[in-house]
Amino acid sequence: MTIKQKQHLLAYLGYYTGVVDGIGGPMTQRATEAFQQDYCENVDGDFGPETEKRIREVIATGEEPKRAEDITGTFWDDIRYFDRDENGIACPCGRCGGFPVEPAEKLMRIADRVRDHFGAPMIPSSTVRCQTHNDELPGSVPNSRHVRGKAMDFCVSGFSADMVLAYVSKQKDIRYAYAIDSRFVHMDIE
Repeated sequence: MTIKQKQHLLAYLGYYTGVVDGIGGPMTQRATEAFQQDYCENVDGDFGPETEKRIREVIATGEEPKRAEDITGTFWDDIRYFDRDENGIACPCGRCGGFPVEPAEKLMRIADRVRDHFGAPMIPSSTVRCQTHNDELPGSVPNSRHVRGKAMDFCVSGFSADMVLAYVSKQKDIRYAYAIDSRFVHMDIE
């Protein structure tokens, strides 16, 4: 079974909330551990044969996930100023479920730093977008990084876009940033 398949199974049961990317990182391990805590005797974060057998049984029987809505241990636990489900983070189209992809951890950590630096509310207006919603927006490009969860449009209360842009542009991991208008800034990451 591939890592991507494992992520899909864990996501189906609500344990994995990251981007299904086939890369077995810390989020996949934490999701595996959370599943194992609920369903397996051995809790080691390794999605081995025992875990694979048990997850297939849970799915095959239609058993309700024990923690579908109570997952911790993701990078969101460390994000101080933003909540995954707040306005401006999820895609607002109402057709895609809000998260065709997850917001990138690096992006959200930068957003936290920006908020902390200015000491004022940072208000996201657009982060994750599904391709359909993105294509409907005037001025949006087909290969927008919003579609990959790697971009955010936002303003910081009480600060001009130029002031915010001066700080954001200096942040490590920023690929591109610009002022959208006098209040709002766009930033995206690699």
